[in-house]
Amino acid sequence: MARLKGTFYSACLKRNVSISFLFPDRSNDVDPLYEDEPKVLYLLHGLGGNEDEWTRFSKIEYYAKKYNFIIVMPGVERSFYCNTCYGINYLDFVIEELPTLVNKWFKISTKKEDTFIAGESMGGYGALKAALSRPERFAAAASLSGVVDYESFKKKIQNREFSEMKVEELDFLNDEETPYRLAEKIAKENDKPALILQCGSEDFLLKDNRNFSASLKELGYDHIYKEGPGDHEWPYWDKAIQYAFMFFRGLNIETGRLY
Repeated sequence: MARLKGTFYSACLKRNVSISFLFPDRSNDVDPLYEDEPKVLYLLHGLGGNEDEWTRFSKIEYYAKKYNFIIVMPGVERSFYCNTCYGINYLDFVIEELPTLVNKWFKISTKKEDTFIAGESMGGYGALKAALSRPERFAAAASLSGVVDYESFKKKIQNREFSEMKVEELDFLNDEETPYRLAEKIAKENDKPALILQCGSEDFLLKDNRNFSASLKELGYDHIYKEGPGDHEWPYWDKAIQYAFMFFRGLNIETGRLY
């Protein structure tokens, strides 16, 4: 597995930012399931993480080889992948600037059928927001224990159900276009991104994820919703990302084998 890490200047963020890449290669430790041109997965980190957390806490290198995916992991701090009211635009960075630069640097495909996005917690919110904002760019998105309901999450902070941040941190975000509203806009379109939502049965965001799935059903937005044993933690996300890869590759996630 080729792993690259670097920094570059982002026009959207108006500063130097860090990014990590994984490129699948042939090796004796993994028997790949696919020999085609690699797909591309933009893999987003959570609130307290950065561009290195997936390689630190999961077996993402193994899965990237197994399913033949290039993995792009940007660092966006505690931004919730949103544009800000003062012109620092994290969402535009992920859905516009980054794919253009990645294609320029590495000649990686930007075709919709080759491009996927996923993330855990805050990254799950970002993955949904990105895919639903630019349905012509992403074939599918996976939210793993995602903060799918922005207003509900703010209330959890205010009620001290979540102590890792203060509600004032969210004041600078321009987030009128939530996943709920974005899904409503494109629910009837034929070529909208496929979605898979996953959440652990002990997760404090379980009710929000169930409600979001129910809302998608009411809109007629077909999707996969999956619960499993686990909390808001990496042992669960390491399993969940495997189901996401199966989903992206069109495999049966109920009969597929975890690695």
